[in-house]
This record gives sequence, C-alpha cells and structure tokens, in this order.
Amino acid sequence: MRHLRAAYGSWPCLAAVMGVSVNCIEGIANGRDNGSITTAQRAAMAAGVSVEQLLGGLAVADGDLCPTCGARRGAP
Repeated sequence: MRHLRAAYGSWPCLAAVMGVSVNCIEGIANGRDNGSITTAQRAAMAAGVSVEQLLGGLAVADGDLCPTCGARRGAP
C-alpha cells in the first residue's frame, strides 16, 4: 500500500482510485487490518498488475534478479 500511495501521491487519491475509504487503506498499511480479497483486487488494478503479482511478487527465473538489491540482471 505504501508503494501505491507514493505512486498516487496521497492516501485520499489512492482511496478514490480504489473506491475504498482512506481509513481502510491506512489500516491495511499500518497492520491494523488484513484487508479482503476485494481490496487486494482493487489494489492490483490500481497497480496495473495481477493479484498474484501483488501478493506474491513477480514470477521470474532465479538468475534474473540480483539477490542483494532485487534489480533485474541484464537491464539497461
């Protein structure tokens, strides 16, 4: 959620894009709420990724990412 907030600029803007309350998003980001599958789907749509990517990270071959910083190897 924090990365999405940074992308959208504020909690209220992200909440508007996702169609949920600011309290809902802040609760999830601060660990007070676990959220729901609907919230995960809305967050994934806001991020432009699948729910699987949002919750589990990108599926890449083991050698494609630097183990230290996570950068994709061979990227310009």
